[in-house]
Amino acid sequence: MFYDSPERWDVTGSSFRQTLGGMPQGWKGGSIDTWLYLAPADAILPPQGWKIHVSTCLSDAQDVLAVVYDYCVEQRIAFKFLPTKGLLIARNLKYAERSGSGKFITIYPPNEVALERVLNDLNGLLAGRRGPYILSDLRWDQGPLYVRYGGFARRYCRDSDVPVPAIEDPSGTLVPDRRTPVFSTPEWVAVPGFLESHRAALGSSDPPAGFPFDIERALHFSNGGGIYLARDRRSGDQVVLKEARPFAGLDPHGADAVSRLEREMAFLRSLADVDEVVDCFEDFELWEHRFLVQEYVEGQTVQKAALERFPLIRAESDAAAVAEFTEWILGLLDQVEAVLGRLHERGIVFGDLHPNNVMVRPDGRIAFIDFEMSYRIGEAPNVGVGAPGYVPTDGRTGPAADLYAMACMRLAMFLPLTMLFNLDPGKARTLADAVVERYPVPAGYAQRVLDMLDLPTAGPDPGDGGRRVQDLIATLDSAEPDWTGLCGSLASAILTSATPDRPDRLFPGDIEQFATNGFGLAHGAAGVLYALGRSGNGTYPEHEEWLLRAVRDGRVDQHAGFYDGLHGIAFALDQLDRPADAAEVLDRALRTPLEGLPSDLFGGLAGVGLNVLHFAEQTGDAALDEFALDIGDLLAGRLAALPEVDESGTAVTPTGRAGLMRGATGQALFLLRLYERTDDRRWLALARQALDRDLRYCIRSEKDGSIQVNEGWRILPYVASGSAGVGMVLQEYLHHAPDDELLARLHGIRLAAQPEFVIGSGLFNGRAGLIGFLARLRGCAPYADREPGADLELDGLIERHRRRFAWHALDYRGTAAFPGDQLLRLSMDLATGNAGVLFALHAADSGSAMLPFLDRTARRRPVPVPTGAAGGR
Repeated sequence: MFYDSPERWDVTGSSFRQTLGGMPQGWKGGSIDTWLYLAPADAILPPQGWKIHVSTCLSDAQDVLAVVYDYCVEQRIAFKFLPTKGLLIARNLKYAERSGSGKFITIYPPNEVALERVLNDLNGLLAGRRGPYILSDLRWDQGPLYVRYGGFARRYCRDSDVPVPAIEDPSGTLVPDRRTPVFSTPEWVAVPGFLESHRAALGSSDPPAGFPFDIERALHFSNGGGIYLARDRRSGDQVVLKEARPFAGLDPHGADAVSRLEREMAFLRSLADVDEVVDCFEDFELWEHRFLVQEYVEGQTVQKAALERFPLIRAESDAAAVAEFTEWILGLLDQVEAVLGRLHERGIVFGDLHPNNVMVRPDGRIAFIDFEMSYRIGEAPNVGVGAPGYVPTDGRTGPAADLYAMACMRLAMFLPLTMLFNLDPGKARTLADAVVERYPVPAGYAQRVLDMLDLPTAGPDPGDGGRRVQDLIATLDSAEPDWTGLCGSLASAILTSATPDRPDRLFPGDIEQFATNGFGLAHGAAGVLYALGRSGNGTYPEHEEWLLRAVRDGRVDQHAGFYDGLHGIAFALDQLDRPADAAEVLDRALRTPLEGLPSDLFGGLAGVGLNVLHFAEQTGDAALDEFALDIGDLLAGRLAALPEVDESGTAVTPTGRAGLMRGATGQALFLLRLYERTDDRRWLALARQALDRDLRYCIRSEKDGSIQVNEGWRILPYVASGSAGVGMVLQEYLHHAPDDELLARLHGIRLAAQPEFVIGSGLFNGRAGLIGFLARLRGCAPYADREPGADLELDGLIERHRRRFAWHALDYRGTAAFPGDQLLRLSMDLATGNAGVLFALHAADSGSAMLPFLDRTARRRPVPVPTGAAGGR
């Protein structure tokens, strides 16, 4: 039901033997992230240097670890390793991070002399062992040893305003520790002479003479290899090259990319006479990798073609548009089902049916394009592998599994929420009924789809609590929705999920809580407790004490920001009426140097500045006002140094770098509040500059006139990363500087927030956030003043959004719960889960802001603050 730390799960159920015997005598160490680290108790390592990575395949892992473990302990050399086979598989899965692929053991030689000795010694001990090629490293002989220069100690610096692992250059400056999927060294680092021959052996990445293909561009990368668009010199035709790396791109059962490619080749050749199956021309080996040459299918995937036509994501969707889409998509789905039947007649299970594995040609014909997971009827498949939302929840195989995926397509093309079936199979009936209600599908469509899904009509008795929450969810889209009951049930689910016995997290949330921490506002305990308290659902001293212990134990010290760390925790404790504890945490937060922080609201200077202003107002401490001015000056300098953004209105933001949380909009919010605090119009001008930057990343949709953040491959309306967050700060700006052009932009952003379908339910990037944005427009000048009847229209839009929560809401132990981002697990946190939905519903009813620092819509009286230079804290 919930995400959990990789350290707490093991796909294979077995740990390596070396994890069970305890630490060798005279050694120190322990778990760090997913690694087990060991070092001699008296070891003093440099902060950076040449490190050795040991690669392995699953079958050799235990033997390789035994050799390296014994050698490093005998030679007293620090090292770390993945402690379970499950973690080794996870690190090498098809869609795991490419830079980490193959890394099983990391060895830290203290100097280059030791580096050469260890490489030579282990090369003899591990000769003939196999493993994935580590893309970021230099291979020693034929492997499985690889080397790379990089950091030993954990240090961070800013790169494009994002904290990244760092190493130190000769001047003592921290610079990014680049971990690209190509071997490289920092420009000041000389490659030791004993490595030169190995670097020369890398040779050129250019194809050999006579290679008959010109690579035009990469279409896709994964741990298993790349997919490339190429032109065949012999025929002049465009083709697709599919690459498979040996021992890499594993599935959960340990099969690698090469074995899947070989399976795909066999099936494509057996289906060469089927027009609706992509053609396979030839295969070859190059750079130790296998390649398959396929037909290039012109057109779009069914997923992309449907998304471009999907009516419910437009600001308005009339009956004619809905009917036109229904007729078109039903025709495509009928084609898909017919081809699936032909495959079954041939004794073949497709095995991975979903809308991205079927192409639509320009003339409307379809083509199946990916047979990696196909198998013969009667053979054992890779159960559980496939696209989320299309894999049978009960492990069925054979044609029944394909028919399940087909049924999911017949629902997901209308309401793409079939991922929820893994959390509650009963949602199938909810979605099937909703499709029939919303689209003009043929009579009997819902029952036909449900029959194909063949899910249990009734599970275990849910008990009185389960029946009550099911009835409660059913009311949400009825004539008498019980919003009070829903809010109470959401709060009960949060409290039911609490795990105060765990040191890493109190409330289960988004997977990000394991990458950063489970304590902050966005994904941790502080945000949940804040939402409960501010929405009128009580305070919980025992849980607040848990949070304080985490702070006092130093578990949050690496993160000082507002949404990811100490500043947000201090704010939450203040709002929970614990001023002394808030002051203690604030003092700890203020010790973090400003220069190393990014500029944004989420974890950077903007969030820190807003929190400092908040406490300056609370306490009257002039030193805090002075500190806020320092932050303003620092942000002003960073804004001035940023490169210009394309003025054309088609600028594409780097992913995740625009919007309220990570973009310039969060900085604009702080600068606005600094202007209100000081009455210095310099800050107002800078706020406009920051807002303009993100507005240049926003484009107007030709389909409905909505304005959304442009990421190139998609446009986003959301609060954290999309245009709704920009709109919330834009509205605040317009109180101080009315502007007709900006007001028109705000209206376009409002259009982006009103579509009927939203894939997620959460606050940061889902429906709850759009509710909060629309609620802030309601009754608030200048928007309501310039849009006659806006409040009544907004009321209707908010009500429709609230009712559509019925599509997402689930039963969790007799209480209502919502899935987090990606819809794969439940979440209780503020950013993605129950706490955020609860807070947005409260904001819609009360008219209050759904996020801190967005509840000031009137000009505040300025107070005198120091204007001289300040040393900060």
